Amino acid sequence: MNVASVSPGPQSVIDVDTHLADADEELWRPYFTRAESDWAPRLEPHGAVTRLNVGGLVLPKPDGFGVGSPLGSGAATHVPSLSDRLEFMRETGIVRGFLLPGFVGLAALNHQDHAARRALARAHNALVHDLATEAPVLEFVPVVLPDDPEWSLAELARWAPHHTVRAVVSRPTTHVPRPYRDGLKEALLAHLAAEDIVLMLHGATGYHQASPLADQFDDYRYTHVFTHPFEQMTALTDLVASDALAGGLRVALVEAGCGWLPWFVGRLQEHFDHTGGLPRINTDVTELLRTQVLVSVEPEDPGIEAFHAHFGEHMLAFGSDYPHWDAASPDDLRTLPQRLGKTAADGILHDNARAFFRLPEA
Repeated sequence: MNVASVSPGPQSVIDVDTHLADADEELWRPYFTRAESDWAPRLEPHGAVTRLNVGGLVLPKPDGFGVGSPLGSGAATHVPSLSDRLEFMRETGIVRGFLLPGFVGLAALNHQDHAARRALARAHNALVHDLATEAPVLEFVPVVLPDDPEWSLAELARWAPHHTVRAVVSRPTTHVPRPYRDGLKEALLAHLAAEDIVLMLHGATGYHQASPLADQFDDYRYTHVFTHPFEQMTALTDLVASDALAGGLRVALVEAGCGWLPWFVGRLQEHFDHTGGLPRINTDVTELLRTQVLVSVEPEDPGIEAFHAHFGEHMLAFGSDYPHWDAASPDDLRTLPQRLGKTAADGILHDNARAFFRLPEA
């Protein structure tokens, strides 16, 4: 199979949340220098499962508060080759996939060592660059470090001659719980806003991140419940309150579902309008999000209709979460037009992402 192209399926789907399958020592070996070898990923047995040691971070976190998946590295299905990934895209009708991090790229944001964060993020970006170059249907989305704007800006400059960078990816919480509290005062966010580059925020469970609620639980059922949406609430609050969104930053909230947003935005608006003893904040949060935010969903998400009723039909985009254990399947997409109608389904499957990321017409 020619990995440079994928024939469009009947729906011409755009997938804004597909993941690198990277629990593979050999995959990473070319991307770490000898001086960085202590941080290079390696597989280790942990009880009945295998986990990935990334610079001393065992992933997913095997026990304790903020615990990760009991499946270990098996939480993401192994993808043997790029051709296998492209075959999934063909079967699902995906014509463009935003390739987001697996273990290593997300761990880069949580490591306590400054040099390790840089080495892991740089290695991840180099690998994804190579894959996106070999298969241009994969969108190159580099990891940035919000607490390290100097390195992040240099990293973006490094890739600018090779790719059109439409989006970057980070976590809603990193090794600190509120990395976006200063908004556009931070040089990285200011640059993204000025250059119209989308900040994609993607959480993950058991990556040793600072997670305000998930860190209170030592059962994966509950850490998984509280990781994604509640970390996104924290980041979104800071991005709204700091005027980063009002200042032009565009943000994609990925893999946290959508049903929480009407309730959360309503509650936030209520507290902007009136909180006893505090001055009013003159921000229409709903209108702000309508222009500055995209939200990924899987087709069976029960909150889609309520989200559409509150925000309109232009803000949701399909994310497969491939190749994780809870990923969408090709069959999930076939029921969406019957459920929502063709216009709303087309918005989720391709139109909204194409418009938000300024993608060229197919």
